[in-house]
Amino acid sequence: MKTACQWFLYFTAYSILGWACETAYCSVGSRKFVNRGFLNGPVCPVYGVGAVLVIWLLRSAEYSLTALFLSGMVVTTVLEYLTSVLLEKLFHMKWWDYSRYRFQINGRVCLLNSLMFGGLCVVLLRVLHPWLSNMVGRLPAGLLPWLSAGIAAVFLADTFVTVRSILILKGKLQEIQRIFEEI
Repeated sequence: MKTACQWFLYFTAYSILGWACETAYCSVGSRKFVNRGFLNGPVCPVYGVGAVLVIWLLRSAEYSLTALFLSGMVVTTVLEYLTSVLLEKLFHMKWWDYSRYRFQINGRVCLLNSLMFGGLCVVLLRVLHPWLSNMVGRLPAGLLPWLSAGIAAVFLADTFVTVRSILILKGKLQEIQRIFEEI
Protein backbone atom coordinates (compact mmCIF):
# COMPACT_ATOMS: atom_id res chain seq x y z
CA MET A 1 0.00 0.00 0.00
CA LYS A 2 2.83 2.39 0.88
CA THR A 3 4.45 2.00 -2.54
CA ALA A 4 1.17 2.57 -4.42
CA CYS A 5 0.53 5.72 -2.39
CA GLN A 6 4.05 6.97 -3.07
CA TRP A 7 3.61 6.45 -6.82
CA PHE A 8 0.26 8.25 -6.67
CA LEU A 9 1.91 11.18 -4.90
CA TYR A 10 4.63 11.26 -7.59
CA PHE A 11 1.90 11.29 -10.24
CA THR A 12 0.14 14.15 -8.42
CA ALA A 13 3.29 16.24 -7.95
CA TYR A 14 4.33 15.86 -11.59
CA SER A 15 0.78 16.61 -12.79
CA ILE A 16 0.89 19.89 -10.88
CA LEU A 17 4.46 20.70 -11.94
CA GLY A 18 3.65 19.89 -15.58
CA TRP A 19 0.58 22.13 -15.44
CA ALA A 20 2.67 24.96 -13.94
CA CYS A 21 5.40 24.66 -16.58
CA GLU A 22 3.03 24.42 -19.55
CA THR A 23 0.80 27.20 -18.27
CA ALA A 24 3.82 29.47 -17.71
CA TYR A 25 5.25 28.61 -21.14
CA CYS A 26 1.95 29.28 -22.94
CA SER A 27 1.12 32.35 -20.85
CA VAL A 28 4.46 34.00 -21.59
CA GLY A 29 4.02 33.34 -25.31
CA SER A 30 0.46 34.69 -25.27
CA ARG A 31 1.24 37.55 -22.87
CA LYS A 32 -1.81 36.60 -20.82
CA PHE A 33 -2.76 33.79 -18.45
CA VAL A 34 -3.52 30.57 -20.34
CA ASN A 35 -4.74 27.58 -18.29
CA ARG A 36 -3.39 24.63 -20.25
CA GLY A 37 -4.84 21.90 -18.08
CA PHE A 38 -7.59 19.57 -19.20
CA LEU A 39 -9.12 19.72 -15.73
CA ASN A 40 -10.29 22.83 -13.91
CA GLY A 41 -7.71 22.50 -11.15
CA PRO A 42 -3.99 23.21 -11.52
CA VAL A 43 -3.13 19.75 -12.79
CA CYS A 44 -2.29 18.22 -16.14
CA PRO A 45 -2.52 14.44 -15.61
CA VAL A 46 -0.70 13.61 -18.84
CA TYR A 47 2.47 15.04 -17.28
CA GLY A 48 1.95 12.91 -14.19
CA VAL A 49 1.48 9.81 -16.35
CA GLY A 50 4.48 10.75 -18.47
CA ALA A 51 6.75 11.30 -15.48
CA VAL A 52 5.71 8.04 -13.82
CA LEU A 53 6.23 6.16 -17.10
CA VAL A 54 9.66 7.72 -17.57
CA ILE A 55 10.68 6.93 -13.99
CA TRP A 56 9.39 3.38 -14.26
CA LEU A 57 10.64 2.59 -17.78
CA LEU A 58 13.88 4.53 -18.04
CA ARG A 59 15.65 3.93 -14.75
CA SER A 60 18.12 1.70 -16.60
CA ALA A 61 18.93 4.53 -19.04
CA GLU A 62 19.44 7.04 -16.23
CA TYR A 63 23.25 6.82 -16.31
CA SER A 64 23.62 7.54 -20.02
CA LEU A 65 22.59 11.09 -20.83
CA THR A 66 22.17 10.30 -24.53
CA ALA A 67 20.14 7.13 -23.94
CA LEU A 68 17.98 8.89 -21.33
CA PHE A 69 17.37 11.89 -23.59
CA LEU A 70 16.48 9.80 -26.66
CA SER A 71 14.42 7.24 -24.73
CA GLY A 72 12.63 10.05 -22.93
CA MET A 73 11.82 11.67 -26.27
CA VAL A 74 10.31 8.43 -27.56
CA VAL A 75 8.26 7.62 -24.44
CA THR A 76 6.84 11.12 -24.05
CA THR A 77 6.16 11.62 -27.76
CA VAL A 78 4.27 8.34 -27.98
CA LEU A 79 2.31 9.30 -24.86
CA GLU A 80 1.47 12.74 -26.28
CA TYR A 81 0.32 11.21 -29.58
CA LEU A 82 -1.85 8.57 -27.89
CA THR A 83 -3.30 11.17 -25.50
CA SER A 84 -4.24 13.38 -28.44
CA VAL A 85 -5.97 10.47 -30.19
CA LEU A 86 -7.79 9.40 -27.01
CA LEU A 87 -9.04 12.90 -26.15
CA GLU A 88 -10.20 13.44 -29.72
CA LYS A 89 -12.04 10.10 -29.77
CA LEU A 90 -13.68 10.71 -26.39
CA PHE A 91 -14.70 14.33 -26.86
CA HIS A 92 -14.63 14.84 -30.65
CA MET A 93 -12.43 17.88 -30.09
CA LYS A 94 -8.79 18.66 -30.82
CA TRP A 95 -6.95 19.77 -27.69
CA TRP A 96 -3.77 20.89 -29.44
CA ASP A 97 -2.56 21.23 -32.99
CA TYR A 98 1.07 21.38 -34.07
CA SER A 99 0.31 21.30 -37.80
CA ARG A 100 1.88 24.76 -38.23
CA TYR A 101 5.22 23.45 -36.90
CA ARG A 102 7.88 21.83 -39.01
CA PHE A 103 8.58 18.17 -38.35
CA GLN A 104 5.19 17.26 -36.89
CA ILE A 105 3.01 14.16 -37.20
CA ASN A 106 -0.69 14.73 -37.89
CA GLY A 107 -0.56 17.90 -35.80
CA ARG A 108 -0.46 15.71 -32.67
CA VAL A 109 3.28 15.80 -31.92
CA CYS A 110 6.20 17.88 -33.13
CA LEU A 111 9.97 17.67 -32.97
CA LEU A 112 10.32 20.85 -30.90
CA ASN A 113 8.18 19.45 -28.07
CA SER A 114 9.84 16.05 -28.34
CA LEU A 115 13.24 17.68 -27.86
CA MET A 116 11.95 19.66 -24.86
CA PHE A 117 10.41 16.53 -23.35
CA GLY A 118 13.69 14.65 -23.84
CA GLY A 119 15.51 17.38 -21.91
CA LEU A 120 12.84 17.38 -19.22
CA CYS A 121 13.26 13.61 -18.82
CA VAL A 122 16.94 14.14 -18.07
CA VAL A 123 16.08 16.81 -15.48
CA LEU A 124 13.34 14.58 -14.06
CA LEU A 125 15.52 11.53 -13.45
CA ARG A 126 18.72 13.35 -12.57
CA VAL A 127 17.37 16.19 -10.40
CA LEU A 128 13.65 16.29 -9.62
CA HIS A 129 12.79 12.70 -8.85
CA PRO A 130 15.63 12.01 -6.43
CA TRP A 131 14.56 15.09 -4.46
CA LEU A 132 10.82 14.31 -4.60
CA SER A 133 11.38 10.66 -3.75
CA ASN A 134 13.33 11.74 -0.69
CA MET A 135 10.55 14.15 0.38
CA VAL A 136 7.77 11.58 -0.11
CA GLY A 137 9.88 8.98 1.68
CA ARG A 138 9.96 11.23 4.75
CA LEU A 139 6.16 11.31 5.05
CA PRO A 140 4.76 9.12 7.84
CA ALA A 141 3.52 5.80 6.45
CA GLY A 142 0.17 6.24 8.20
CA LEU A 143 -0.40 9.56 6.43
CA LEU A 144 0.19 8.23 2.90
CA PRO A 145 -3.18 6.45 2.39
CA TRP A 146 -5.16 9.39 3.78
CA LEU A 147 -3.27 11.95 1.75
CA SER A 148 -3.60 9.85 -1.41
CA ALA A 149 -7.32 9.25 -0.83
CA GLY A 150 -7.95 12.96 -0.29
CA ILE A 151 -6.08 13.93 -3.43
CA ALA A 152 -7.82 11.16 -5.41
CA ALA A 153 -11.21 12.47 -4.26
CA VAL A 154 -10.31 15.96 -5.48
CA PHE A 155 -9.08 14.54 -8.81
CA LEU A 156 -12.29 12.55 -9.29
CA ALA A 157 -14.52 15.51 -8.43
CA ASP A 158 -12.56 17.76 -10.80
CA THR A 159 -12.72 15.13 -13.56
CA PHE A 160 -16.48 14.74 -13.12
CA VAL A 161 -17.12 18.50 -13.19
CA THR A 162 -14.79 19.04 -16.16
CA VAL A 163 -16.19 16.22 -18.28
CA ARG A 164 -19.74 17.28 -17.47
CA SER A 165 -18.95 20.88 -18.48
CA ILE A 166 -17.33 19.76 -21.73
CA LEU A 167 -20.31 17.60 -22.64
CA ILE A 168 -22.77 20.39 -21.84
CA LEU A 169 -20.71 22.86 -23.91
CA LYS A 170 -20.48 20.36 -26.75
CA GLY A 171 -24.26 19.95 -26.69
CA LYS A 172 -24.77 23.73 -26.81
CA LEU A 173 -22.30 24.07 -29.68
CA GLN A 174 -24.11 21.34 -31.62
CA GLU A 175 -27.41 23.15 -31.03
CA ILE A 176 -25.93 26.44 -32.28
CA GLN A 177 -24.55 24.66 -35.33
CA ARG A 178 -27.96 23.10 -36.03
CA ILE A 179 -29.60 26.56 -35.82
CA PHE A 180 -27.04 28.05 -38.23
CA GLU A 181 -27.63 25.20 -40.66
CA GLU A 182 -31.39 25.87 -40.56
CA ILE A 183 -30.80 29.56 -41.26
